[in-house]
Amino acid sequence: MIKRVISYFLVFIIVAIATYFSHDYFLDNPKVVLRFSLLEIYIFHFFASFIISLGLILLSNTERWVNQIGFIYIFTFLTKLLFFVAIFKDSIFSIKSLTKIESLSLLIPVFIFLFFEAYIISRILNSK
Repeated sequence: MIKRVISYFLVFIIVAIATYFSHDYFLDNPKVVLRFSLLEIYIFHFFASFIISLGLILLSNTERWVNQIGFIYIFTFLTKLLFFVAIFKDSIFSIKSLTKIESLSLLIPVFIFLFFEAYIISRILNSK
């Protein structure tokens, strides 16, 4: 199990770094100015997704919770969104109107890390 957690952690780090720098590279245009920190968004999603994945991996090893992993994941995803709103309410949600580039820049990390969370969930459910 430790080997699996370490391999997932390394994959999360590699994906987070690669996607952040490619995202930042595409936004490296004088006309595009984000009114929030893209790095903070990626860091939040990295840690939140890794904690969710780690928790689900640990819960999948107990008989009591193995059948409830999908429901637990839905709850953790909603909790992650609530924490996102609470943490970034002053920097993002105080902006009256987001541009399309800003909206996409918020959604890209969500979908990237959502994909990896779903991949880990599917691996857990398929192994049981």
